[in-house]
Amino acid sequence: MTGLSFLLQCALAGVLVVFAALSIQLVTLGYFRLFKPSPRVRTPRLPDEALPRVLVQLPVCDEGPLAVRVAAAASRLDWPKDKLEIQVLDDGRRGDPLEVVRNVMAVVPEGVNLKVMRRNDRSGFKAGNLAYGLQHSDAPYVAIFDADFVPPTDFLRRTVPALVADQGLAYAQARWGHANRTKNWLTRAQGMLLDAHFAVEQEARFRAGLPMSFNGTAGVWSRKAIDEGGGWTGDTLTEDLDLSMRCAMKGWRTVMMSDIEVPGELPETAAAWRAQQARWTKGHAQTARKLLPAIWSSDMPLWKKTAMTLQMCQFAFYTLAFTSAVISLTLMYMGVVYLMSVSVLGLAVSGLGLLASTAYLYLGQAMLGREKLPCVMRSIALAVVFPSGLILANTRATYEAFFSTHMHFHRTLRPGERYAGGWRGGPELIAGLLLPAFAFAEQAWSAPFFFFAVTGLVSIGAMGLSGSANPPLRREVRPGK
Repeated sequence: MTGLSFLLQCALAGVLVVFAALSIQLVTLGYFRLFKPSPRVRTPRLPDEALPRVLVQLPVCDEGPLAVRVAAAASRLDWPKDKLEIQVLDDGRRGDPLEVVRNVMAVVPEGVNLKVMRRNDRSGFKAGNLAYGLQHSDAPYVAIFDADFVPPTDFLRRTVPALVADQGLAYAQARWGHANRTKNWLTRAQGMLLDAHFAVEQEARFRAGLPMSFNGTAGVWSRKAIDEGGGWTGDTLTEDLDLSMRCAMKGWRTVMMSDIEVPGELPETAAAWRAQQARWTKGHAQTARKLLPAIWSSDMPLWKKTAMTLQMCQFAFYTLAFTSAVISLTLMYMGVVYLMSVSVLGLAVSGLGLLASTAYLYLGQAMLGREKLPCVMRSIALAVVFPSGLILANTRATYEAFFSTHMHFHRTLRPGERYAGGWRGGPELIAGLLLPAFAFAEQAWSAPFFFFAVTGLVSIGAMGLSGSANPPLRREVRPGK
């Protein structure tokens, strides 16, 4: 065995160990979700005269009818009108901004304190937009809803009292629902992934007292926590994770209110989902690069540093998968016979990862009472496979986070929108077809180990042929619309 092959196998073993750590994290979160009792959240019934002032921020960017819908939903929130401010923060750059004002104001009842506000620039993207709105209000509590979400009328009544009763809470996070969950198999798979994220991961972190990330929408913040945490900053693409971790470092706690569901929209095409996930991956990597040095140099306990690190570094899955594939293919090309220890480790980690992922997704459905619904197991299988198709895009996003200063925020495509020109799934489809061909040609026995990567890449690549993922953006004109 040459020195190079030995070093490559050692590197592969290191990657596999990190994979195992990510899988063990899922198992640990599942354990906490099942066996840790939920902390008691005090939500006192407050008379109207004791209710605090609340600011509702609605960041929108070329949202069209969705901006009108979320403004209408916010205006229906059950809260004293003299204690409720609503800001439609219009960051769009297409169309007539006065049309947004007219359309929004047309659906807002008289007496509702709602303002449509527009900046002169888009610096800081969504974070800059939220910070701009905060400059025009001193309300002690701030609710945030993205344009594609529809808050229920009792949302503030069920969340704000928890923050009033416990002044150590930075924010209260509600669970996302999915209005278009059954649109196609891609949305079904996304629904599975997000259900597990909220019903298992977020709930487990809350029950175990671990730091938890805000999900960017469907939550209420303490203004004091925002200010003490350093405010919204636009130097990462995941301003929600960034501020959440900074508040955790300051000792702020959070509450997950899983019994409150706020329905939103899922990306309906591979192009939209791919772009969204790349942005989230890049933002997580940027946040890790920004905060990990401060976290590990702080005097926080080791368990908290470790929990925060694992949470921020989940983005590494895609780069690790890409790296392991490159190393494995290189060793195959060299005709290397694997060390027994590396082979056993590879089999063990693969089995652990598949078992942990499947159990994590199933538990998410079980916790929501959906485990016996039709198509559940098929949806879980697709939720395991489809993320593998993001390996190329998310590895590139991670590379850009660490080695590029380029910042561009492409908001998630809404139903009825598609990007004009650009990505059509070619790289994923080519990689997905060449990978098994190379494996069969070099070492046929190894081809089954690339099953999930190949299936995911081919699936996302094939779906990408029906749409693309690079700007500029256009809205499809549908008959009768």
